[in-house]
Amino acid sequence: MSNKLFSTVIASIFAGLLCLASPAMATLYKWVDENGITQYTQTPPPKGDFSQVTPPPKPAVDPQQVQSELEKRLEGFQERRENEAKAKAEADKKAAEQAEQAAKCEQARKNLTFLQTHPRIRAIDKDGKATQLAEEERQARITQANEAIKQYCK
Repeated sequence: MSNKLFSTVIASIFAGLLCLASPAMATLYKWVDENGITQYTQTPPPKGDFSQVTPPPKPAVDPQQVQSELEKRLEGFQERRENEAKAKAEADKKAAEQAEQAAKCEQARKNLTFLQTHPRIRAIDKDGKATQLAEEERQARITQANEAIKQYCK
């Protein structure tokens, strides 16, 4: 829900509460009809005895207090939204890190398998020439692949 829409809803609720708090006391009439049933109406009976009943005043509602409560609720709502957004961002970041680590683990395992199953590996040197990898270099790369597996495959 956008802030503008939410503010409009809060303003509408506040206006409604103010309307309820206004003194809308109507005069009530109490009378007994021909069947002996006590009636309460806003208009006096056409004939007969009746009495006026004034309803008790409605409880006082302080508009400042209502506004203060609404503002506190709005702040709490916004704080919860921010906390949820932060938690989601952290969860997304953690998931991305885990996916990246899993990809690195998989690549390290593939490298190790390739190095172990291919004793004659061709490599490209600085000049762009293809040469066969020396056994010492192949063993060094196997060691590096094992270290990468230890690091990424937890």
